[in-house]
Amino acid sequence: MFSPQQIMIFPLIFAAFFVSIQSQSINFTDCGSGNIKDLKVVPCTSDPCILLLGTKVTFEMLFTSQFDADSVNEVIKGIVRGKELPFPEKKKDPCDGYLTPTCPLKQGSEYVMAEHVEVKPFYPAIPIRVKYSLVDANEKVILCVEFGAKIIDPNPKKSRGRGRKPK
Repeated sequence: MFSPQQIMIFPLIFAAFFVSIQSQSINFTDCGSGNIKDLKVVPCTSDPCILLLGTKVTFEMLFTSQFDADSVNEVIKGIVRGKELPFPEKKKDPCDGYLTPTCPLKQGSEYVMAEHVEVKPFYPAIPIRVKYSLVDANEKVILCVEFGAKIIDPNPKKSRGRGRKPK
């Protein structure tokens, strides 16, 4: 049989396996900063990422700062049919617990940015490119990443269209 130590390790192995299948490094485009080493989206197990309406998504970016910055602002946009549209998301201060290590940023230092975003239930269910940027107080780009996503309604409503009445 199994010893108590072996029994206790099974939940840890299961939890590690579950987390590893819920996130993976995804394909992304560095849109100008040239310093992004990795991007993970949780949960995302496909390319493009499937984002379900009414859920929360975590973006985790590993990057190296190319310059010093005392303050940091985020810019989140969706690119639909080539047009950049701002996400109606309340802006967060990345220096308030989202950057590790925290601000100020130092040139040459490595950081992890972990951002939690709600996929609002009223967003349209469409394919989209997500563009996420961090900028300093002077709008100088600290990091910029784009990746493909598909917003999906997990509970699509049945068509309520008006049908023809039989004759």
